[in-house]
Amino acid sequence: MSAKLQTFEQPLNERIRMCLRVETLMRRYHYFEGLKGDWSAYSALLTILELTSLLERGDLKQELMKELERQQTALRAIAEHSDIDRGKLDLVLSKLAGALDRIHRLDGKLGEHLKRVDFLVAIKQRTSIPGGSCDFDLPQLRFWLNLDHESRVADLRAWSEPYCELAEVIDLILTVIRDSGAPRPTMAENGFYQKSLDTRKSTQLIRIGVDADAGMYPEISAGKHRFSVRFLIPNPREGLPVQVKDDVEFLLSSCTL
Repeated sequence: MSAKLQTFEQPLNERIRMCLRVETLMRRYHYFEGLKGDWSAYSALLTILELTSLLERGDLKQELMKELERQQTALRAIAEHSDIDRGKLDLVLSKLAGALDRIHRLDGKLGEHLKRVDFLVAIKQRTSIPGGSCDFDLPQLRFWLNLDHESRVADLRAWSEPYCELAEVIDLILTVIRDSGAPRPTMAENGFYQKSLDTRKSTQLIRIGVDADAGMYPEISAGKHRFSVRFLIPNPREGLPVQVKDDVEFLLSSCTL
């Protein structure tokens, strides 16, 4: 395999699925926030509203506290092994304790602070309509987009501040999970691979590393007892992708903690 890899991930529970969604949206937000131009600011603003809609669906704060406590318990159990780097382990445990404290200090329900901003409420209502945020629909939005870059960024950062706090905690949670699985070379015969999961272990995430120049991608399906991977060749002009017929070498990480 070449040194250049593409990594694809499949969460195995709803908690980690939500964390990955927030991580993706925050990466998009920070990308657009750093660019100058009114349409970049608009994209960053829409991402904040998308995050708000996502976080309204459940009590993510409670779920993150449960996950941090679960990771602390699992890592303390690992500490009983004599070959563990205790200094590194203690550092991770300290970070988890700090993250738990940060979650406790987040007041109120996530996204509640934006419901008091009529400007954002109006935009959120219009974005469900194709083209519903045109200048004649939302003249205040056009006024805001015409402000200088620094003013727009100041507003964006004020609106996104609780989400940035949340994202730092999620980044730690996902880092601990990702680091728990060591990638190993694996072969998918005729483009297909299947493996049973050890139900005695808590597998959180499957990661697949594919040669970036191979011209294919994995489709991962996972349940409680097993997961499977099909390698597909995209065929956007003619319809459905086609499964690879040859054997495919890839890197597999089962992140279990």
